[in-house]
Amino acid sequence: MAIEKNAMNVVSKFKLGTEQISAECNIVTEEQISKLISYCVYPMVINEEVLVGEVNVSGKIAVKLTYMTQENQIVCRDSICDFSSKYSNAGIDPSLKINVCSKLVDASAVVLSDNNVKINSVIELIYTAIKQEEISYLSSADESFCVKPTEIKATTLTAIENQEFEEEVKVQIKDKFEKLISVDADVIVKDVTAGSNFISISGEIITKTMFLSDSETGKIVTQSNSESFKRELEVAGVSQTSMVEISLFPRKDLLKVDTITEDSNTSLNLTVVSKANICAYDESIINATEDIYSLTNNIEIVTESFKKLNLGMSEYFESKIEGNLTLNETQPRVDKILATSSPYIISTNSYIKDGEVVLEGVAYANVIYLNDEEMTTNSIQIEVPFTISEKTSGKEDSELYVSEVLDDVDIIVKKGRELYFDAKIKATVNSYSNENDAIITDVAIGEELPERDCAIEIYFGKEGDSLWDIAKSLNISLDRLREQNSMVPEILEANTNLTIYFQKNKK
Repeated sequence: MAIEKNAMNVVSKFKLGTEQISAECNIVTEEQISKLISYCVYPMVINEEVLVGEVNVSGKIAVKLTYMTQENQIVCRDSICDFSSKYSNAGIDPSLKINVCSKLVDASAVVLSDNNVKINSVIELIYTAIKQEEISYLSSADESFCVKPTEIKATTLTAIENQEFEEEVKVQIKDKFEKLISVDADVIVKDVTAGSNFISISGEIITKTMFLSDSETGKIVTQSNSESFKRELEVAGVSQTSMVEISLFPRKDLLKVDTITEDSNTSLNLTVVSKANICAYDESIINATEDIYSLTNNIEIVTESFKKLNLGMSEYFESKIEGNLTLNETQPRVDKILATSSPYIISTNSYIKDGEVVLEGVAYANVIYLNDEEMTTNSIQIEVPFTISEKTSGKEDSELYVSEVLDDVDIIVKKGRELYFDAKIKATVNSYSNENDAIITDVAIGEELPERDCAIEIYFGKEGDSLWDIAKSLNISLDRLREQNSMVPEILEANTNLTIYFQKNKK
Protein backbone atom coordinates (compact mmCIF):
# COMPACT_ATOMS: atom_id res chain seq x y z
CA MET A 1 0.00 0.00 0.00
CA ALA A 2 1.43 3.34 -1.08
CA ILE A 3 0.29 6.81 -0.16
CA GLU A 4 1.82 9.96 -1.62
CA LYS A 5 2.01 13.12 0.45
CA ASN A 6 2.71 16.69 -0.51
CA ALA A 7 2.91 20.05 1.27
CA MET A 8 1.36 23.46 0.82
CA ASN A 9 1.89 26.85 2.40
CA VAL A 10 -1.08 28.62 3.93
CA VAL A 11 -1.17 32.09 5.40
CA SER A 12 -3.40 33.58 8.07
CA LYS A 13 -3.58 37.09 9.46
CA PHE A 14 -4.75 38.08 12.89
CA LYS A 15 -4.66 40.94 15.35
CA LEU A 16 -2.20 40.23 18.14
CA GLY A 17 -3.53 43.00 20.30
CA THR A 18 -3.47 46.72 21.00
CA GLU A 19 -1.92 48.95 23.59
CA GLN A 20 -2.11 52.59 24.50
CA ILE A 21 1.03 54.51 25.36
CA SER A 22 1.56 58.03 26.63
CA ALA A 23 4.06 60.33 24.94
CA GLU A 24 5.27 63.76 25.93
CA CYS A 25 6.79 66.48 23.75
CA ASN A 26 8.38 69.64 25.12
CA ILE A 27 8.51 72.36 22.49
CA VAL A 28 10.67 75.44 22.93
CA THR A 29 9.73 78.40 20.72
CA GLU A 30 11.96 81.21 19.54
CA GLU A 31 9.26 83.81 20.16
CA GLN A 32 7.39 84.49 23.36
CA ILE A 33 3.88 83.08 23.31
CA SER A 34 1.02 85.38 24.20
CA LYS A 35 -1.75 82.96 23.21
CA LEU A 36 -1.79 79.32 22.13
CA ILE A 37 -4.07 78.99 19.11
CA SER A 38 -3.96 75.34 18.06
CA TYR A 39 -1.93 72.15 18.06
CA CYS A 40 -2.04 69.01 15.95
CA VAL A 41 -0.41 65.67 16.76
CA TYR A 42 0.39 62.96 14.22
CA PRO A 43 2.07 59.67 15.33
CA MET A 44 4.09 57.51 12.90
CA VAL A 45 5.56 54.03 13.43
CA ILE A 46 9.00 53.92 11.82
CA ASN A 47 10.48 50.55 12.83
CA GLU A 48 9.39 47.22 14.33
CA GLU A 49 11.81 44.62 15.72
CA VAL A 50 10.32 41.17 16.29
CA LEU A 51 11.93 39.04 19.00
CA VAL A 52 10.84 35.99 20.95
CA GLY A 53 7.82 37.03 22.96
CA GLU A 54 8.01 40.75 22.20
CA VAL A 55 8.00 43.49 19.58
CA ASN A 56 10.10 46.62 19.98
CA VAL A 57 8.53 49.65 18.31
CA SER A 58 10.08 53.02 17.59
CA GLY A 59 8.31 55.96 16.02
CA LYS A 60 8.00 59.71 15.74
CA ILE A 61 5.35 62.24 16.64
CA ALA A 62 4.91 65.24 14.37
CA VAL A 63 3.53 68.22 16.29
CA LYS A 64 2.25 71.37 14.61
CA LEU A 65 1.93 74.23 17.10
CA THR A 66 0.23 77.52 16.16
CA TYR A 67 0.40 80.49 18.52
CA MET A 68 0.21 84.27 18.79
CA THR A 69 3.41 86.14 19.69
CA GLN A 70 3.78 89.17 21.92
CA GLU A 71 3.93 91.24 18.70
CA ASN A 72 0.50 89.88 17.63
CA GLN A 73 2.00 87.72 14.89
CA ILE A 74 0.62 84.25 14.15
CA VAL A 75 3.44 81.70 14.05
CA CYS A 76 3.45 77.97 13.41
CA ARG A 77 6.16 75.74 14.82
CA ASP A 78 6.76 72.16 13.61
CA SER A 79 8.43 69.79 16.03
CA ILE A 80 9.35 66.10 15.97
CA CYS A 81 9.47 63.89 19.07
CA ASP A 82 10.46 60.24 19.43
CA PHE A 83 8.47 57.49 21.11
CA SER A 84 9.08 53.81 21.72
CA SER A 85 7.33 50.80 23.19
CA LYS A 86 7.99 47.17 24.03
CA TYR A 87 4.95 44.96 23.49
CA SER A 88 5.01 41.52 25.12
CA ASN A 89 2.93 38.56 23.97
CA ALA A 90 3.71 34.86 24.43
CA GLY A 91 2.55 34.13 20.88
CA ILE A 92 5.20 36.32 19.24
CA ASP A 93 8.17 34.72 17.51
CA PRO A 94 10.53 35.93 14.75
CA SER A 95 8.82 33.72 12.15
CA LEU A 96 5.78 36.00 12.30
CA LYS A 97 5.56 39.04 10.07
CA ILE A 98 4.25 41.81 12.28
CA ASN A 99 2.92 45.18 11.22
CA VAL A 100 2.29 47.95 13.75
CA CYS A 101 -0.07 50.83 13.02
CA SER A 102 -0.57 53.90 15.17
CA LYS A 103 -3.44 56.30 15.72
CA LEU A 104 -3.99 59.27 17.95
CA VAL A 105 -6.45 58.75 20.81
CA ASP A 106 -6.11 62.03 22.70
CA ALA A 107 -3.86 65.07 23.00
CA SER A 108 -3.59 68.09 25.27
CA ALA A 109 -1.30 71.11 25.56
CA VAL A 110 0.06 72.98 28.57
CA VAL A 111 1.91 76.29 28.27
CA LEU A 112 4.79 75.94 30.76
CA SER A 113 6.31 79.36 30.17
CA ASP A 114 6.42 82.19 27.63
CA ASN A 115 8.32 80.00 25.17
CA ASN A 116 7.75 76.44 26.32
CA VAL A 117 4.75 74.21 25.58
CA LYS A 118 4.26 70.61 26.67
CA ILE A 119 2.15 68.33 24.45
CA ASN A 120 0.76 65.21 26.10
CA SER A 121 -0.63 62.58 23.77
CA VAL A 122 -2.14 59.11 24.03
CA ILE A 123 -1.28 56.85 21.10
CA GLU A 124 -2.86 53.50 20.29
CA LEU A 125 -0.61 50.89 18.69
CA ILE A 126 -2.33 48.06 16.78
CA TYR A 127 -0.29 44.88 16.32
CA THR A 128 -1.20 42.63 13.38
CA ALA A 129 0.59 39.35 12.63
CA ILE A 130 0.91 37.37 9.41
CA LYS A 131 1.63 33.67 9.87
CA GLN A 132 2.67 31.33 7.07
CA GLU A 133 2.90 27.64 7.83
CA GLU A 134 3.50 24.46 5.85
CA ILE A 135 0.67 21.90 5.88
CA SER A 136 1.08 18.32 4.66
CA TYR A 137 -1.70 16.69 2.69
CA LEU A 138 -2.45 13.43 0.86
CA SER A 139 -2.15 13.88 -2.87
CA SER A 140 -2.75 10.29 -4.16
CA ALA A 141 -2.85 6.61 -3.18
CA ASP A 142 -2.60 3.19 -4.87
CA GLU A 143 -5.44 0.81 -5.87
CA SER A 144 -5.88 -0.57 -2.38
CA PHE A 145 -7.41 2.75 -1.34
CA CYS A 146 -10.48 4.63 -2.39
CA VAL A 147 -9.86 8.39 -2.43
CA LYS A 148 -12.42 11.17 -2.50
CA PRO A 149 -10.66 14.18 -4.02
CA THR A 150 -11.30 17.80 -3.20
CA GLU A 151 -9.94 21.18 -4.19
CA ILE A 152 -8.66 23.53 -1.51
CA LYS A 153 -8.04 27.20 -2.19
CA ALA A 154 -4.86 28.27 -0.40
CA THR A 155 -3.55 31.81 0.05
CA THR A 156 0.21 32.17 0.28
CA LEU A 157 2.37 35.15 1.17
CA THR A 158 4.24 36.36 -1.90
CA ALA A 159 5.99 39.46 -0.59
CA ILE A 160 6.10 41.69 2.45
CA GLU A 161 8.22 44.81 2.66
CA ASN A 162 8.29 48.49 3.53
CA GLN A 163 9.28 51.14 1.02
CA GLU A 164 9.51 54.92 1.04
CA PHE A 165 9.12 57.13 -2.00
CA GLU A 166 9.08 60.84 -2.77
CA GLU A 167 6.56 62.86 -4.74
CA GLU A 168 7.12 66.44 -5.84
CA VAL A 169 4.06 68.65 -5.45
CA LYS A 170 3.73 72.23 -6.68
CA VAL A 171 1.21 74.44 -4.89
CA GLN A 172 0.34 77.61 -6.77
CA ILE A 173 -0.57 80.39 -4.33
CA LYS A 174 -3.84 81.96 -5.45
CA ASP A 175 -3.59 85.14 -3.36
CA LYS A 176 -1.05 87.80 -2.53
CA PHE A 177 1.76 86.17 -0.56
CA GLU A 178 3.99 87.72 2.10
CA LYS A 179 4.99 84.95 4.50
CA LEU A 180 4.41 81.21 4.87
CA ILE A 181 2.93 80.31 8.24
CA SER A 182 2.44 76.56 7.90
CA VAL A 183 2.11 73.75 5.39
CA ASP A 184 1.00 70.15 5.83
CA ALA A 185 0.48 67.14 3.58
CA ASP A 186 -1.63 63.98 3.78
CA VAL A 187 -1.80 61.02 1.41
CA ILE A 188 -4.62 58.64 0.55
CA VAL A 189 -4.56 55.49 -1.61
CA LYS A 190 -7.32 55.15 -4.19
CA ASP A 191 -6.22 52.09 -6.16
CA VAL A 192 -3.50 49.41 -6.19
CA THR A 193 -2.72 47.02 -9.04
CA ALA A 194 -0.09 44.32 -9.42
CA GLY A 195 2.23 43.59 -12.33
CA SER A 196 5.26 41.43 -12.95
CA ASN A 197 7.54 42.17 -9.98
CA PHE A 198 5.99 45.58 -9.34
CA ILE A 199 2.90 47.24 -7.92
CA SER A 200 1.24 50.44 -9.08
CA ILE A 201 -0.21 52.82 -6.48
CA SER A 202 -2.50 55.69 -7.37
CA GLY A 203 -3.96 58.20 -4.98
CA GLU A 204 -4.00 61.81 -3.86
CA ILE A 205 -1.70 64.13 -1.97
CA ILE A 206 -3.73 66.70 -0.04
CA THR A 207 -1.87 69.84 1.05
CA LYS A 208 -3.05 72.46 3.52
CA THR A 209 -1.29 75.82 3.46
CA MET A 210 -1.66 78.86 5.70
CA PHE A 211 0.14 82.10 4.84
CA LEU A 212 0.16 85.81 5.59
CA SER A 213 -1.32 87.66 2.64
CA ASP A 214 -1.20 91.27 3.84
CA SER A 215 0.67 92.31 6.98
CA GLU A 216 -1.01 95.73 7.09
CA THR A 217 -4.49 94.27 7.40
CA GLY A 218 -3.37 91.04 9.06
CA LYS A 219 -5.05 89.01 6.33
CA ILE A 220 -4.35 85.29 6.59
CA VAL A 221 -5.26 82.81 3.86
CA THR A 222 -5.72 79.05 4.15
CA GLN A 223 -5.57 77.05 0.97
CA SER A 224 -6.23 73.37 0.34
CA ASN A 225 -5.04 71.51 -2.76
CA SER A 226 -5.43 67.95 -3.98
CA GLU A 227 -3.07 66.45 -6.54
CA SER A 228 -3.21 62.96 -8.00
CA PHE A 229 -0.16 60.74 -8.07
CA LYS A 230 0.74 57.37 -9.50
CA ARG A 231 3.86 55.47 -8.52
CA GLU A 232 5.28 52.07 -9.46
CA LEU A 233 7.30 50.24 -6.83
CA GLU A 234 9.48 47.20 -7.49
CA VAL A 235 8.33 44.24 -5.40
CA ALA A 236 10.01 40.91 -6.19
CA GLY A 237 7.71 37.91 -6.55
CA VAL A 238 4.54 39.84 -7.35
CA SER A 239 2.58 38.86 -10.46
CA GLN A 240 -0.47 40.20 -12.26
CA THR A 241 -2.71 37.79 -10.33
CA SER A 242 -1.38 38.79 -6.92
CA MET A 243 -3.63 40.41 -4.35
CA VAL A 244 -1.95 43.44 -2.82
CA GLU A 245 -2.69 45.02 0.54
CA ILE A 246 -1.06 48.37 1.29
CA SER A 247 -1.10 50.95 4.05
CA LEU A 248 0.39 54.34 3.24
CA PHE A 249 1.17 57.28 5.45
CA PRO A 250 3.15 60.51 5.01
CA ARG A 251 6.50 60.92 6.76
CA LYS A 252 5.61 64.36 8.11
CA ASP A 253 9.03 64.56 9.72
CA LEU A 254 10.61 64.52 6.24
CA LEU A 255 8.35 67.08 4.55
CA LYS A 256 10.37 69.74 2.68
CA VAL A 257 9.09 73.09 1.37
CA ASP A 258 10.73 75.60 -0.97
CA THR A 259 9.08 78.97 -1.64
CA ILE A 260 9.50 80.20 -5.22
CA THR A 261 8.60 83.78 -6.21
CA GLU A 262 8.70 84.84 -9.87
CA ASP A 263 7.12 87.99 -11.30
CA SER A 264 5.02 88.51 -8.17
CA ASN A 265 3.67 84.95 -8.49
CA THR A 266 4.43 82.60 -5.64
CA SER A 267 4.44 78.84 -5.56
CA LEU A 268 5.47 76.23 -3.03
CA ASN A 269 7.51 73.22 -4.10
CA LEU A 270 6.84 70.38 -1.67
CA THR A 271 8.74 67.11 -1.33
CA VAL A 272 6.35 64.62 0.24
CA VAL A 273 7.83 61.34 1.51
CA SER A 274 5.39 58.45 1.98
CA LYS A 275 5.99 55.12 3.67
CA ALA A 276 4.24 52.12 2.12
CA ASN A 277 3.69 48.88 4.07
CA ILE A 278 3.18 46.28 1.34
CA CYS A 279 1.81 42.73 1.58
CA ALA A 280 1.19 40.64 -1.53
CA TYR A 281 -0.60 37.29 -1.68
CA ASP A 282 -1.30 34.63 -4.30
CA GLU A 283 -4.12 32.10 -4.43
CA SER A 284 -3.63 28.53 -5.65
CA ILE A 285 -5.84 25.46 -5.99
CA ILE A 286 -4.55 22.33 -4.23
CA ASN A 287 -5.84 18.90 -5.27
CA ALA A 288 -6.13 17.21 -1.87
CA THR A 289 -8.04 14.35 -0.26
CA GLU A 290 -11.40 14.94 1.39
CA ASP A 291 -11.90 11.33 2.52
CA ILE A 292 -10.09 7.98 2.15
CA TYR A 293 -10.62 4.34 3.10
CA SER A 294 -8.81 1.06 2.46
CA LEU A 295 -10.19 -1.99 0.68
CA THR A 296 -7.85 -4.29 2.59
CA ASN A 297 -7.10 -2.85 6.03
CA ASN A 298 -8.55 -0.87 8.87
CA ILE A 299 -7.12 2.63 8.84
CA GLU A 300 -7.05 5.69 11.07
CA ILE A 301 -7.24 9.06 9.35
CA VAL A 302 -5.04 11.88 10.66
CA THR A 303 -6.35 15.40 10.05
CA GLU A 304 -5.04 18.86 10.82
CA SER A 305 -7.10 22.03 11.17
CA PHE A 306 -5.76 25.38 10.05
CA LYS A 307 -6.79 28.94 9.31
CA LYS A 308 -6.50 30.51 5.88
CA LEU A 309 -6.69 34.14 4.89
CA ASN A 310 -9.58 35.68 2.99
CA LEU A 311 -8.47 39.08 1.77
CA GLY A 312 -11.15 41.62 0.96
CA MET A 313 -10.92 44.18 -1.79
CA SER A 314 -9.39 47.56 -1.02
CA GLU A 315 -12.22 50.09 -1.25
CA TYR A 316 -12.02 53.88 -1.57
CA PHE A 317 -14.87 56.30 -1.04
CA GLU A 318 -15.62 59.94 -0.27
CA SER A 319 -18.32 61.34 1.96
CA LYS A 320 -19.44 64.68 3.35
CA ILE A 321 -19.47 65.53 7.05
CA GLU A 322 -20.92 68.62 8.64
CA GLY A 323 -21.75 70.05 12.03
CA ASN A 324 -22.42 73.18 14.11
CA LEU A 325 -20.89 74.84 17.13
CA THR A 326 -22.44 77.59 19.24
CA LEU A 327 -20.08 79.74 21.27
CA ASN A 328 -20.88 80.14 24.96
CA GLU A 329 -21.38 83.56 26.53
CA THR A 330 -17.81 83.74 27.88
CA GLN A 331 -16.27 83.43 24.43
CA PRO A 332 -15.85 86.56 22.24
CA ARG A 333 -18.19 86.64 19.28
CA VAL A 334 -16.83 85.94 15.80
CA ASP A 335 -16.73 89.05 13.65
CA LYS A 336 -14.30 87.75 11.05
CA ILE A 337 -12.73 84.34 10.47
CA LEU A 338 -9.01 84.69 9.76
CA ALA A 339 -8.06 81.08 9.13
CA THR A 340 -8.82 77.43 9.76
CA SER A 341 -5.89 75.74 11.41
CA SER A 342 -4.82 72.07 11.72
CA PRO A 343 -7.89 70.07 10.68
CA TYR A 344 -7.57 66.35 11.50
CA ILE A 345 -9.54 63.20 12.35
CA ILE A 346 -9.52 60.84 15.32
CA SER A 347 -11.10 57.53 14.30
CA THR A 348 -13.10 55.84 17.07
CA ASN A 349 -14.67 52.79 15.44
CA SER A 350 -15.07 50.95 12.14
CA TYR A 351 -17.06 47.84 11.26
CA ILE A 352 -19.16 46.14 8.57
CA LYS A 353 -22.88 45.61 9.05
CA ASP A 354 -25.72 44.79 6.63
CA GLY A 355 -23.48 45.13 3.58
CA GLU A 356 -22.12 48.53 4.58
CA VAL A 357 -18.82 49.65 6.06
CA VAL A 358 -19.41 52.10 8.91
CA LEU A 359 -16.78 54.61 10.01
CA GLU A 360 -17.15 56.58 13.23
CA GLY A 361 -14.94 59.33 14.55
CA VAL A 362 -14.49 63.00 15.36
CA ALA A 363 -13.27 65.72 13.00
CA TYR A 364 -11.35 68.59 14.57
CA ALA A 365 -10.42 72.06 13.34
CA ASN A 366 -9.26 75.26 14.98
CA VAL A 367 -10.88 78.54 13.94
CA ILE A 368 -8.77 81.70 14.23
CA TYR A 369 -11.00 84.77 14.30
CA LEU A 370 -11.24 88.47 15.12
CA ASN A 371 -13.51 90.15 17.63
CA ASP A 372 -14.06 93.80 16.74
CA GLU A 373 -15.40 94.89 20.12
CA GLU A 374 -12.36 93.73 22.10
CA MET A 375 -9.98 94.12 19.15
CA THR A 376 -8.55 90.66 19.84
CA THR A 377 -7.50 87.63 17.86
CA ASN A 378 -9.08 84.46 19.27
CA SER A 379 -9.29 80.78 18.49
CA ILE A 380 -11.71 77.98 19.23
CA GLN A 381 -11.61 74.29 18.45
CA ILE A 382 -14.62 72.85 16.67
CA GLU A 383 -15.38 69.14 17.14
CA VAL A 384 -17.72 67.32 14.77
CA PRO A 385 -18.65 63.70 15.59
CA PHE A 386 -19.50 61.75 12.46
CA THR A 387 -20.83 58.40 11.33
CA ILE A 388 -20.61 57.60 7.64
CA SER A 389 -21.39 54.42 5.75
CA GLU A 390 -20.89 53.05 2.26
CA LYS A 391 -21.75 49.83 0.45
CA THR A 392 -19.04 47.18 0.69
CA SER A 393 -18.27 43.68 -0.52
CA GLY A 394 -16.50 42.86 2.76
CA LYS A 395 -17.73 40.32 5.31
CA GLU A 396 -19.26 41.31 8.62
CA ASP A 397 -16.66 39.43 10.68
CA SER A 398 -13.76 41.15 8.90
CA GLU A 399 -10.98 43.06 10.58
CA LEU A 400 -10.55 46.52 9.06
CA TYR A 401 -7.64 48.84 8.44
CA VAL A 402 -8.92 52.35 7.67
CA SER A 403 -7.03 55.38 6.41
CA GLU A 404 -8.90 58.71 6.53
CA VAL A 405 -8.08 62.31 5.61
CA LEU A 406 -10.00 65.58 5.58
CA ASP A 407 -10.27 67.74 2.47
CA ASP A 408 -12.13 70.92 1.44
CA VAL A 409 -12.64 72.06 5.02
CA ASP A 410 -14.88 75.12 5.20
CA ILE A 411 -16.14 76.96 8.28
CA ILE A 412 -18.81 79.69 8.05
CA VAL A 413 -19.91 82.04 10.84
CA LYS A 414 -23.62 82.72 11.39
CA LYS A 415 -24.90 85.55 13.60
CA GLY A 416 -21.51 85.91 15.27
CA ARG A 417 -21.89 82.98 17.66
CA GLU A 418 -22.71 80.01 15.44
CA LEU A 419 -20.11 78.19 13.39
CA TYR A 420 -21.00 75.80 10.59
CA PHE A 421 -18.43 73.13 9.67
CA ASP A 422 -18.38 71.45 6.27
CA ALA A 423 -15.72 69.07 4.95
CA LYS A 424 -15.10 66.07 2.75
CA ILE A 425 -13.71 62.87 4.20
CA LYS A 426 -11.70 60.56 1.96
CA ALA A 427 -11.20 57.01 3.17
CA THR A 428 -9.53 53.77 2.09
CA VAL A 429 -10.70 50.55 3.75
CA ASN A 430 -8.80 47.25 3.68
CA SER A 431 -10.52 44.19 5.16
CA TYR A 432 -9.54 40.62 5.91
CA SER A 433 -10.89 37.54 7.67
CA ASN A 434 -9.75 33.99 8.33
CA GLU A 435 -11.59 30.82 7.39
CA ASN A 436 -11.31 27.60 9.39
CA ASP A 437 -10.45 24.53 7.34
CA ALA A 438 -9.11 21.01 7.84
CA ILE A 439 -7.19 18.56 5.70
CA ILE A 440 -6.16 14.88 5.82
CA THR A 441 -2.44 14.82 6.48
CA ASP A 442 -1.75 11.10 7.01
CA VAL A 443 -3.21 7.61 7.28
CA ALA A 444 -2.24 5.01 9.91
CA ILE A 445 -2.56 1.43 8.57
CA GLY A 446 -4.17 -1.07 10.93
CA GLU A 447 -5.07 -4.76 10.82
CA GLU A 448 -6.28 -6.52 7.67
CA LEU A 449 -9.99 -6.71 7.11
CA PRO A 450 -11.56 -10.14 7.72
CA GLU A 451 -12.49 -12.41 4.79
CA ARG A 452 -16.08 -12.08 3.67
CA ASP A 453 -18.30 -15.11 4.44
CA CYS A 454 -21.14 -14.26 2.07
CA ALA A 455 -21.65 -13.96 -1.69
CA ILE A 456 -24.43 -11.39 -1.60
CA GLU A 457 -25.11 -8.57 0.81
CA ILE A 458 -28.18 -6.36 1.03
CA TYR A 459 -27.61 -2.82 2.33
CA PHE A 460 -30.62 -0.92 3.63
CA GLY A 461 -29.92 2.63 2.51
CA LYS A 462 -31.68 5.61 4.03
CA GLU A 463 -32.81 8.79 2.34
CA GLY A 464 -29.91 11.24 2.18
CA ASP A 465 -27.17 8.57 2.29
CA SER A 466 -24.41 9.00 -0.31
CA LEU A 467 -22.97 6.14 -2.36
CA TRP A 468 -19.51 7.15 -1.11
CA ASP A 469 -20.51 6.67 2.54
CA ILE A 470 -22.23 3.37 1.75
CA ALA A 471 -19.18 2.03 -0.15
CA LYS A 472 -16.90 3.17 2.68
CA SER A 473 -19.01 1.38 5.31
CA LEU A 474 -18.92 -1.83 3.20
CA ASN A 475 -15.18 -1.51 2.35
CA ILE A 476 -15.84 -1.92 -1.36
CA SER A 477 -14.90 0.36 -4.21
CA LEU A 478 -17.29 3.09 -5.23
CA ASP A 479 -17.06 1.95 -8.85
CA ARG A 480 -18.28 -1.54 -7.91
CA LEU A 481 -21.21 -0.16 -5.93
CA ARG A 482 -22.18 2.09 -8.83
CA GLU A 483 -21.86 -0.72 -11.41
CA GLN A 484 -24.00 -3.15 -9.43
CA ASN A 485 -26.63 -0.52 -8.57
CA SER A 486 -26.64 1.55 -11.72
CA MET A 487 -30.13 3.03 -11.23
CA VAL A 488 -29.37 4.43 -7.79
CA PRO A 489 -28.52 8.16 -7.59
CA GLU A 490 -25.37 9.43 -5.85
CA ILE A 491 -27.52 10.73 -2.99
CA LEU A 492 -30.45 8.49 -2.07
CA GLU A 493 -33.73 10.28 -2.62
CA ALA A 494 -35.68 7.70 -0.61
CA ASN A 495 -35.02 4.64 1.52
CA THR A 496 -33.45 2.15 -0.93
CA ASN A 497 -32.11 -1.39 -0.74
CA LEU A 498 -28.76 -1.89 -2.49
CA THR A 499 -27.45 -5.30 -3.55
CA ILE A 500 -23.72 -6.15 -3.58
CA TYR A 501 -22.35 -9.37 -5.16
CA PHE A 502 -19.01 -10.91 -4.13
CA GLN A 503 -18.84 -14.14 -6.18
CA LYS A 504 -16.58 -12.88 -8.95
CA ASN A 505 -14.44 -10.37 -7.17
CA LYS A 506 -13.61 -10.38 -3.52
CA LYS A 507 -13.49 -6.99 -1.96
